Amino acid sequence: MNVRITQYIQEHKITNGSALIFRDYEEFLHTLYLNNGRVGMIIWYEYCRINEQQIGMGGYIDTENHGYMWAETQLFATDIQEKSLSEILEYISEMRDKYSGYNLYPEFYLY
Repeated sequence: MNVRITQYIQEHKITNGSALIFRDYEEFLHTLYLNNGRVGMIIWYEYCRINEQQIGMGGYIDTENHGYMWAETQLFATDIQEKSLSEILEYISEMRDKYSGYNLYPEFYLY
């Protein structure tokens, strides 16, 4: 993997684990695509108060915002590695609009 992508991930992902969730996912995507990376799959997480998940279940505690977490949902997109940056951003925008009652964040699986 490109050094710039690896460095960005290490400095900005929200978990200590392997999940690639970012507060500023647009900046991550621009960095990824600028350095010839691609997204292969997206899984959606609901950002919410702990134990107040609506569509999410289990996930990652927000260490910067006490009492909040990212809870994994059953929403996802696969086989998107051929999509351009603008298509990925459009998909994310459409999903966030469609589920506007929830504070959704994408988790990225790289291709």
